[in-house]
Amino acid sequence: MKIQYFGIIFVFFNRSLFAQTKQIGFTQEFLTGDTLILGGISISLLFLFGLVLKESVHKPVREKRKEEFSENKNATLNLPEIKSERENPVSSEQWPNHSVRPNENSFRQNRTQITWKREVPSHPELILAHQKFLEQLGSKIQNAELYFLSGNVSLLLASKRGRLFHLPESAEEWTPSEKTLKEILQGRVGFQEESAFIPLSTGILPFGYLKLATNDWKLLNPREFQSWKEEYEEQVSIQFESSDPETGFGNIHAFEVDKIRVDENILIFASITSESSFPYILKWMSLWTSKILRKPVRYYRIRQDRVAFFLSPEEWEVFSKNLRELIESLQKESHPVGLNLGVSILEESREEWVANARKALGLSIEQGPNRYICL
Repeated sequence: MKIQYFGIIFVFFNRSLFAQTKQIGFTQEFLTGDTLILGGISISLLFLFGLVLKESVHKPVREKRKEEFSENKNATLNLPEIKSERENPVSSEQWPNHSVRPNENSFRQNRTQITWKREVPSHPELILAHQKFLEQLGSKIQNAELYFLSGNVSLLLASKRGRLFHLPESAEEWTPSEKTLKEILQGRVGFQEESAFIPLSTGILPFGYLKLATNDWKLLNPREFQSWKEEYEEQVSIQFESSDPETGFGNIHAFEVDKIRVDENILIFASITSESSFPYILKWMSLWTSKILRKPVRYYRIRQDRVAFFLSPEEWEVFSKNLRELIESLQKESHPVGLNLGVSILEESREEWVANARKALGLSIEQGPNRYICL
């Protein structure tokens, strides 16, 4: 009951008393000593009750606000972990706190723990890329960590609202030494404190690195790991435009869409090595292919030095017979060009189709320049 109601009752009581004694003089009966004493006591009790009621009402509110403030403070301190858990439905493990030293054994016995040290991109295709790559690693090793670099080499990734943002660098985050970081930026595997640091890049500047224990790094099959890593790098480097700005080719995003619906059943991955301008060489290859086949062939630039395209069996027969001409046309005295092809024929699964082309290209590169392998 509100305090105002007590005031109304008090006034009504006095008005009733005044009505009963109105035939007697107001100054004689109504303002007697007893009436004044009773009124003073009533007012005092009313104020006392009001203070007690006010304290009883405001105390829970203050305690609630205090608890909310404490919760908000804790939430602010743990924001990266909480936000990551909310935005990444892939990981079933609790995210590690950045204050934990990386050398501590944080995974349970006989259970693989694969984590990444940033807020994971929320775009569905990128989440699937993270999940697949880490599951592949988890089948071979016990522990792996993904780090994204910041600053000029950070990668623009998609937020839930479709906007692009830079992944920030936490001051508390463990970072490699200057020597190791330099090796990563140069595209070389670095080693520090019994850990291996493998750069993640599509050929320009690394957007991050994979941290493994040295023993785990030795357990991985080089060919198998390279195939996993390249697929992951290409998925993460997806742009949401459908073309490469330097060449006008389709990019990895367009390739992922078109590989599902193309009618051609032969996939070619082509990789070049040269000190000349990559865009110039790739454009020349595209023009040469269209000229030989007498039809436009869409190229997809999936890495800085790598393209993919689809052909029919008849087109591949013509293309393969004229490969020597293509290689000779690419050569320059000062800047020779090496060309490797990985060819895959579609049989059942399109995912296996792409994986075989990637594997064939890797085997071709191992054998030296100007070779192709078909799987």
